[in-house]
Parts: sequence; C-alpha cells; structure tokens
Amino acid sequence: MAIVDIATLKGYFNAGDEPTEANFVDVFDSLLNLTDGGAIVGDTTAVTGTFAHRSKISLLTDAGAAGAIRAALTLADSGTHFIVPALTSGTQTLALPAVSAANVGFTCKFTMLGTAAQIFSVDTAASADKIISAEPDGDGDVTINASADKFRFTASAVVGASFRITMISATAATAFHISDIVSGLAAATGEHVAA
Repeated sequence: MAIVDIATLKGYFNAGDEPTEANFVDVFDSLLNLTDGGAIVGDTTAVTGTFAHRSKISLLTDAGAAGAIRAALTLADSGTHFIVPALTSGTQTLALPAVSAANVGFTCKFTMLGTAAQIFSVDTAASADKIISAEPDGDGDVTINASADKFRFTASAVVGASFRITMISATAATAFHISDIVSGLAAATGEHVAA
C-alpha cells in the first residue's frame, strides 16, 4: 500500500492493537528487498547483519599502440577496479569523465597486472580539469601536485602497483583526487607520476 517510516510501523503493533491487512502490506512495502531491485535511499546510520559486496573488475586490453586503451570513462564505470596489463607499445590513455556536479563521487581503482613496460595514463577530459595528488617519494616524504592533467603508471610500474582516483568537486581546479597509492617496487617510488 505505502512505504512508511519505522515509527508508524511500530505504531501498528502496540499492545491491544489489531493490525489490519493494509498494516501488514505497509510493513512488507517498507522493507528493503534487494532481490526485487530495492535500493538504499537516503541517510543510513547503521547496518547490522551480513552484507555481501562484489567489486566490478574490468581487465583492460593492451591497445598495441599509443592512444586510448578503451572508450572514455563514464559515471556507469564508477566503482570499477580496472586491471592494467603489460603494455606493448606507446603511451596508452584512458579519459576521465567530464567534471560536473552529477559526476562528483565517481571513483575507480587501477592496478598493474604485470610490468607496464609503457606508460599508462589516466587523463582529464579538459585541460582546465585538475588532479590533486600526494605521491610518495620513497623516503617518507611526498610530492604534492595540485595542477596535473594526468596521473600515470610509469613504464617501470610492476605487478601490484595501484592507485584510486575520485572526483571530489565540480570545480575544475580541484576536480580529482588520487589516493590509495601502492607501489610494487622495493624503493616505493617511481611507479606513479602526475603530469
């Protein structure tokens, strides 16, 4: 019949009440049922019990030449963990989605599957769009870059190197942020670079 709040539902079942068929229908209509396409809407404060989640994984395919490794990313790609193979020729690129309020929160992770051998570059869609990063220098310090158009695995990146990129703002000058930088090299430096 209707989706109603928890206080109303509890009110149907006080001592001495005789809930109606419609009250029970309201209870079932108000429950989250993911198997029927239900979704969590609004603020949540706590989730208890068991919750299973699987990340979207996408193995990129070596383009075999310099240029785009695949079509530009869109909001539908958000949450995807992209696996980057060893690359055979030229700098291979992947364009980020356009900066907009609707795309704020877009996030993807990239992980190397082998030694890159070529540069893999995640590029902004427009030159005004910027990427903020704090890249490890290998000695406990970081290099802060707040004006990059690209974030890259260098040709020396090895299996396990990874990073996450998130659109944090609809303002072009501070649109994207790099986090969760992991190095596969012993020196923990040289695998990632903002450009």
